[in-house]
Amino acid sequence: MFLIMLIIILAVGFVVQYLLGFVQIKHFTKHYTELRANGRVAIGRRPAIIRSGTLVLFQLNNKNEIEEARYMQGVTVFSRFKQLAGLEGKKMNKLQEEDFANYNKLLKGAIVDAKHTFNVVQAGGEIERIPSPMMKAMKRVNNMFTKKGVKKHGVHS
Repeated sequence: MFLIMLIIILAVGFVVQYLLGFVQIKHFTKHYTELRANGRVAIGRRPAIIRSGTLVLFQLNNKNEIEEARYMQGVTVFSRFKQLAGLEGKKMNKLQEEDFANYNKLLKGAIVDAKHTFNVVQAGGEIERIPSPMMKAMKRVNNMFTKKGVKKHGVHS
């Protein structure tokens, strides 16, 4: 009986988490679409499980200057976008540490990621995927159970 109740509680929790995540994605899409209607958008991200995850959106004009900036930071799916003041008029590819020195560490990391992403895209490159915190944890667990230095046999091209 306990096991059945536990499974039901976990299933309900999973469904609620999925629905709230869906609402958060709709919220992101709304803000991205609003900024995209006025120009290009640079996105920076700093995912986390325990600490606050952070996402920044920079709306850029044709001179690569920031016209509007928004950020979302929080631990839960109830996080919402807020205006990020202080970077308007600055060129995305020329942002310096002192331009955003008064922001918190996680927000700084997302801004640095947005600048990096912008520079890679401008140079014609592709953005590497940042593994989710869950994928990082799974990789660590997997590495604990696999032998280091053992090469897998396979077909080489």
